[in-house]
Amino acid sequence: MKRTRIIILILLLLVSTSALHARRTELILQKASNDRYVQAIPVYVINQYQYISLQDLLDAYKISAFLNPAVRKSVFRLDNLKFKVTAYNHYIMVEDKTFQMSHSVIYFDGETYIPMEDFVNILKLTGLVSDVTILTGTDSADIQVQKTEERPELSPFDILSASIEERPNGTLIRIRTANRYDAKSVKAWINRDEWLYVTLPGAIVNKAGLDHTAIPEHGSIRTVAADQLEGTSQLTFRLRGTVEGVDVLHRDSPPEILLTIRRPYVIDQSHYLDQERQKWKLDKIVLDAGHGGHDPGARGNGLQEKDITLDVVRRLGKLIETRTDIEVIYTRDTDVFVPLWERTKLANEAGGKVFLSIHVNANKNSKASGFETYLLRPGKTDAAIAVAEMENAVIKLENNSEQYDKLSAEQLILATMAQSSFMQESETLADLTQSEFDRKLVGQNRGVKQAGFIVLIGASMPNVLIELGFISNKYDAKRLKTAAYRQKAAEGIFEALMKYKTRHEKLLSP
Repeated sequence: MKRTRIIILILLLLVSTSALHARRTELILQKASNDRYVQAIPVYVINQYQYISLQDLLDAYKISAFLNPAVRKSVFRLDNLKFKVTAYNHYIMVEDKTFQMSHSVIYFDGETYIPMEDFVNILKLTGLVSDVTILTGTDSADIQVQKTEERPELSPFDILSASIEERPNGTLIRIRTANRYDAKSVKAWINRDEWLYVTLPGAIVNKAGLDHTAIPEHGSIRTVAADQLEGTSQLTFRLRGTVEGVDVLHRDSPPEILLTIRRPYVIDQSHYLDQERQKWKLDKIVLDAGHGGHDPGARGNGLQEKDITLDVVRRLGKLIETRTDIEVIYTRDTDVFVPLWERTKLANEAGGKVFLSIHVNANKNSKASGFETYLLRPGKTDAAIAVAEMENAVIKLENNSEQYDKLSAEQLILATMAQSSFMQESETLADLTQSEFDRKLVGQNRGVKQAGFIVLIGASMPNVLIELGFISNKYDAKRLKTAAYRQKAAEGIFEALMKYKTRHEKLLSP
């Protein structure tokens, strides 16, 4: 640790003696395997959030990546671990484990950018990095630019010029700035689908230069105007056609602000539209029977959880297969043990559209009874947390249980943030399930709750965990023991699924 502080102190000293050089934010990683530092990685700000370039990361580790251009997926190895990174995705695969991030990977101007904070957490959790330092350092490329070009700091302006480039998927605007201007406070927004406003607090703009910006013919930009409003500069771009949004990126070498104006993805042929709808159609459901094999799950009143869940899942699967054209994927259809991480991995690889995990509850209080449905979120009540801890206890029976040691509350929060895009659909399915159970089953409706179930982490689709009843309660157990009651439970879930399917696909109809 002493050696680490000395090295960081030297780096800071070097930075302090370079006052005339261009400044930039850099990420310095310390390898856990040998305590050596990785080459500094530049940090970029995109939409007010810090990112690192995948190529910069690869250069720092002196490695290369395999790129699949069709899906913009990159595969590479850090030390002995294989990483899979896909553009516009919240998920990063490390070997067979899925990590979910609060921000998605971005593909911008031909490069892939990874959310810095989320990715650093993943490197820590996988044991690749022991320490992280964020520094404002010196960029030798910037120094060379200053030697060969007119020194921007000699100009009376902070905002020097702009250029416009038309791209197949939108428009790229480059705004050149002086080195002294801190571009992180830039705001950009679109008003009435016709005007793009960019405000630059504390900046002096070269109005004559900006007003005469070259504009590509028949592009997205009609006119460009610059105004000086006391201590703030404002750039106004009049737009042509429909635009979807604008993204902001800051770069230090050369110093500039990059704006990307995104055009909406327009499908002008009906068969392409049908293909897009097909991607979202509810045509594949993953059914997960909790526990199994040498893991019996909860036990009580002569019953085992693994037997009840498998029977209900088989009945539910049969209803789906015989009454609909939906394909059913089973995480297990026999009495075998399947690790928790493998269940959602199977669901993702199969392309499932919904993930249902079926369980039976238990409690030290034998009077506790009823059915409930859970969503993946940190538990809000002691009872919900207790249920999650009981279901998560299965990891002790896995051969490689140490992989869960670093599953902290922080990572659970990260995972639930990443699933926010599925949360509304998951809540709808959970509500429908409880409503159907209330109509068909006997017992207390305990409602929809939330807790941190490991089996749900990593499912890239709407997902819920269903507790059919309490095996520890003699009345619940008596009902769960009968085939007729288990059939009613399966029918309740089936009806909830069909109502969910109708609502979901109504949104896709033309």
